[in-house]
Amino acid sequence: MGSALWAGISGLNASAKQLDVVANNLANVNTLGFKGDMTFFADVLSSSISGGSSGTLQVGRGVAVAEVQTSFAPGSFETTGNATDAAIDGDGFFMVNDLEGATYYTRAGAFHLNETGVLVDINGYFLQGQMVQDDGTLSALGNIILTGLQSEPQMTTSYSLGANLNSQSAVGSTYTTTQSIYDSLGAVHTFESLFTKTNVNEWSVTFSLDGNDVASTDPDPVVFAFDSSGAMLSPSDVEITMPPLTTGAVFDPVIWDLTSQQALGITQYASASVIRATTADGYASGNLKSLAIDTEGVISGFFTNGQTAELAQIILASFPNPWALNKLGSNLFGETVMSGSSVRNIPGASGMGTLTPNTLEMSNTDIATEFIRMITAQKAYQANAKVITTEDTLMQVLMNIKQ
Repeated sequence: MGSALWAGISGLNASAKQLDVVANNLANVNTLGFKGDMTFFADVLSSSISGGSSGTLQVGRGVAVAEVQTSFAPGSFETTGNATDAAIDGDGFFMVNDLEGATYYTRAGAFHLNETGVLVDINGYFLQGQMVQDDGTLSALGNIILTGLQSEPQMTTSYSLGANLNSQSAVGSTYTTTQSIYDSLGAVHTFESLFTKTNVNEWSVTFSLDGNDVASTDPDPVVFAFDSSGAMLSPSDVEITMPPLTTGAVFDPVIWDLTSQQALGITQYASASVIRATTADGYASGNLKSLAIDTEGVISGFFTNGQTAELAQIILASFPNPWALNKLGSNLFGETVMSGSSVRNIPGASGMGTLTPNTLEMSNTDIATEFIRMITAQKAYQANAKVITTEDTLMQVLMNIKQ
């Protein structure tokens, strides 16, 4: 008779544990990247009646909590305005290191730059990845440091000019075009082209840099001839050698592109002389202005000089048995012997999930499901309590037999 009492008590304990799990899931319904738990029960070893060996003569001893298993089903995604936020669409974890270098794993992708320009999570732990080095290769796995980054200047080596020269201009008439070019240190200079009409359907061109005549040109002199329809005859590229600069910067010979597919043409029509367009390579140095993360975890920087460059690569980790990871709080998981060693790769490779930028993964707790589990646990607790009170009544009757 007493076994019913102990079975009822085991039911109370198991139902209470299930309520604890449900309460924790509901408490974390708004926790970033939270993975809810599910309670699994197992019956306690049965005893045989009258020493019988048949299974039909066995009576259970109650219930026990066999396992509390984490569900790694994806949570809902929420779009944010933060360029450094990212959610993992699929398997994998972000890796973060504390100050001592210990590695933790998380699905909470709310990252930001700390006061030293290092990418960290909400705990201040350092997101792990590989930095893009000057030669384009990736560094060893480590902190993603985005402080002091600059876009190096690029010297102008080629330019193109689209213009019309008025065919009705008198011989000796001039027309000047101006554009900006950059030296080896990224300083901007004013580059002028002076067109002088030397004959019918013929113009010569001279050049100056910041008001100083250039050193030489090839061909020398530069003369353009036009046919009766206003098209340039036999265009060829012009190589321009710039004068010495007092700043120590230099120019390689600058090519005026007149022949490539991207070249802008010079025409001679009976309309006002005008610049239609100018193009030139080269740019000044620039400071980091903003960041972006793509689906493969590449962090790109946008600089004040209009350039874009890849800065770092986020690396994810996965496990043979993620259900055995140790929950450490603060959205963090720890590796265990049962989870197996982490497998690391870029997002989208070897089974890793891809990243969804400007997005955060929310908790995977489903409130409706948890309420059903709560009601079930409550009813089970009430039923087991009724077993205990009934058993108590029976034992009271037994105690009263002698009376």
